[in-house]
Amino acid sequence: MFHILCTLLAILIVTLAHAAPQTSPTIVPQIRTNGFQLEPLNQEYFLRIEHPAGTIRQESVKQDEAGHLQVNGVINQPFEDQGANLILTYEAGPNGYVAKYSFGKGPPTPPPETPLFLSPSALKTAAG
Repeated sequence: MFHILCTLLAILIVTLAHAAPQTSPTIVPQIRTNGFQLEPLNQEYFLRIEHPAGTIRQESVKQDEAGHLQVNGVINQPFEDQGANLILTYEAGPNGYVAKYSFGKGPPTPPPETPLFLSPSALKTAAG
């Protein structure tokens, strides 16, 4: 299931990268379900996938003025049988793809904090 979601996300990113400039203010729809969060914010989005086995994938994507996407993410996959975790951080953009990984024992490294997303009406209410 996790690999299917990753594949679908990769297809979405490739499609967006090759699409004509959008007239819509967001590049993806907002989706919040059990273990899956996709949050649009203008020409950006935030994704978090929590697999029941403990793997967490979290990434943010920004679109620059030229329409290029810049992806930054982390995948944290526990290997309970070995008492270790695989941490993969990655960046992808118009200049290529860079990934770094570590595999080690000890407590898992949590992904970066999930950003707080507020609706426009909540922001208007907070502003007074």
